[in-house]
Amino acid sequence: MSAIAFLATDPDGYALIDLRDHGSAQRLRPLVHVSREDFATTVASIEAEFEPRWAMLRTSGWMPPLLSAGVYLAKAHVLSLAQRIMHRSPLAGKQIPDFDLEHSETTTEHFNQDALFDAPTFGDSLEDLIQLYTQQRQALPQDPVARKRLELLIHAESVGALIACEMEHAGLSWDEAGHRALLREQLGERVSEYARPPKLALKAQELALALKTPGLNPDSPQELLKALHKAGFAVRSVRAWELEQIKHPLIEQILEYKKLSRLASAHGDVWLDQWVKNSRFHPHYVLGTVVSGRWAASGGGALQLPHAIRQVVRTGPGRTFVVADGRQLEPRILAAISNDQQLQQAGAQDDLYQWLLDAKLVSTRQEAKLGMLSVIYGGGGGASGAVGAALTKSFPTAMRFVEQAATAGQQGEGVRSFLGRGCPPADEQWMRAQRDTADEASQRAADAAARARGRFTRNFVVQSTAAEWALVWMGHARHLIHQAGWSEVCRQVFFVHDEIVFECPNELADQLQRLIAHAALLAGRTLFGAASPHFPVSVAISSNYADAK
Repeated sequence: MSAIAFLATDPDGYALIDLRDHGSAQRLRPLVHVSREDFATTVASIEAEFEPRWAMLRTSGWMPPLLSAGVYLAKAHVLSLAQRIMHRSPLAGKQIPDFDLEHSETTTEHFNQDALFDAPTFGDSLEDLIQLYTQQRQALPQDPVARKRLELLIHAESVGALIACEMEHAGLSWDEAGHRALLREQLGERVSEYARPPKLALKAQELALALKTPGLNPDSPQELLKALHKAGFAVRSVRAWELEQIKHPLIEQILEYKKLSRLASAHGDVWLDQWVKNSRFHPHYVLGTVVSGRWAASGGGALQLPHAIRQVVRTGPGRTFVVADGRQLEPRILAAISNDQQLQQAGAQDDLYQWLLDAKLVSTRQEAKLGMLSVIYGGGGGASGAVGAALTKSFPTAMRFVEQAATAGQQGEGVRSFLGRGCPPADEQWMRAQRDTADEASQRAADAAARARGRFTRNFVVQSTAAEWALVWMGHARHLIHQAGWSEVCRQVFFVHDEIVFECPNELADQLQRLIAHAALLAGRTLFGAASPHFPVSVAISSNYADAK
């Protein structure tokens, strides 16, 4: 028996739980009115007996008290995330309205099932949830393959939301004292939030002197660019990646200042006070807002931890990190979604790039990596372009697949991931700019916009499917950890794109490493079936996150 449990707000109390048979929609229990005090124990009891799929509008209202009580939910259907997926997916059987994920926490109006094109807001009463869930089920495609894929995407996204809540609750182990010591060493004594730390202030003065610009504010891109032009540096911007191309002592001074300034603003004392509690970093992860399906973070810079900061990400005594990432994931994903047998053969061994070297398609592993990424992302200049041409000749099916995606983007069409996450077609303003090319300048602009959109859609079909694989990988790892009885001591604590960080007791690290590798195998089979390409993972075990990178 498959059960679904609707978790809704009780207008006369705290929560309503409506437990139903998923197939017949018949209630398995009378409607349960739950007080705040009994909420966690009631949910745990239902989970233990029925293991239902928990249907909720969002995770934010329900997961914190459950996690505080140690309650584990195996499955979920997060209606807000599912609504965004269904709204954008070309696999959906009919059009349904979007959900405002970006501002959803402030919505209070009720769902209006008749206003399909009005971008409505949604409430979380039981009636709202059941109506919304019913609409989503009715919009699933009739084709069984497409239906299975879209359902898998919704379920994976929903479990991902549970994992995000679990990571936020657990936090990432952080050496707070070590971080403070690093700040004192690099920046000097702590000052007020609006003043430069002493060592940074000194470097600002040295820059002003070196550039012969008294009073220079090096944090102002306009002022710094003007000073560089005055000093004879013909740079277009003061972005670090552009300045790094210039080998000059003065430029090195600027880059050093930028590095310290970034440390002070992004991970200084104020950041530490706000985001690290009891030696744990608690970022807030956001799902569903990035079109490709990748995660974002709301505050805290969780997805951008510089190397200087990673050294203070350390576990306590007796515990360690197990850091895993998919090896050469995107080329392997391309091999799977394009069904390119030659590329799948290349990826049959752990090191796909070594296969390219052995086949004499490239001279170095770096050439292999840059060339492969070039053909995926639409680059084509220099040496990587020549390597890309050789790869295109060797893997014509895969290259034709991404070229078709690029052509669709250039024409303003939408594309989709393997499971059905949609990249919407271009809007009317973009299409109008493509049509209204009365002069040479507007034609150049239109052509540049078309090429840029083509690169985006070319990238999207691979990157979004890679994000799906990562979701399923995390879901399998979470399930296997729970099955092993390790949920209380082995926890996922961090995630960036295709890298997962777990924390566990030292004595379980080797077993956890094998479990994670098995979860990657299961993820490939879940998405692509028994003929799935090989998806190896690299795993490092260390009590210091910087050493595992």
